[in-house]
Parts: sequence; C-alpha cells; structure tokens
Amino acid sequence: MDIFEEIWHDNFSPHEFNHINNSPEYQGAIRVVSNNQEKLTKEFTEQQKALFERYNTSVDELTSQSELDAFKSGFKLATRLLIAAVS
Repeated sequence: MDIFEEIWHDNFSPHEFNHINNSPEYQGAIRVVSNNQEKLTKEFTEQQKALFERYNTSVDELTSQSELDAFKSGFKLATRLLIAAVS
C-alpha cells in the first residue's frame, strides 16, 4: 500500500514514528526532570501541589500546541519543496 492509501485508510500516524522518545538522551532527560520534580514537590502543601499540577498541565498544553504548529509548518514546507521539485 502506498502512503496515500495508508492515509486514506487511517493507517498512518506520524506521531507513532517519534524515535526521539526512545533515545538514551531523551530517557536520561526524562529521569532528570522526574527526579527534580520529586525533589521540588516533596515539601509542597496540598495547595502548592495542586497549583504546580495546574502549571504542568498548562505547560503541556502549550508544548502540544507548539509541536502541532511545528508539524504544520514542516508539512507546508515539504509540500512547497515537492511542488518546486516537480515544476
């Protein structure tokens, strides 16, 4: 099946090809973030933990939107390059 058929049949998920998440560098960075977050929140009150959780949620939403925008920009650029290549 070619890529167009994969997309048509909803068998193509670009986010599943994110190899960065499996890299040792990424895994190490995740461990550092997790350890630092644990140290930071260890002495938090329940109110501070709730505020920090809301903060993390809002940062996650912002990051997700930024990644979507980067994906769209990359897709548009790739399309323009393909059009230029066949023109």
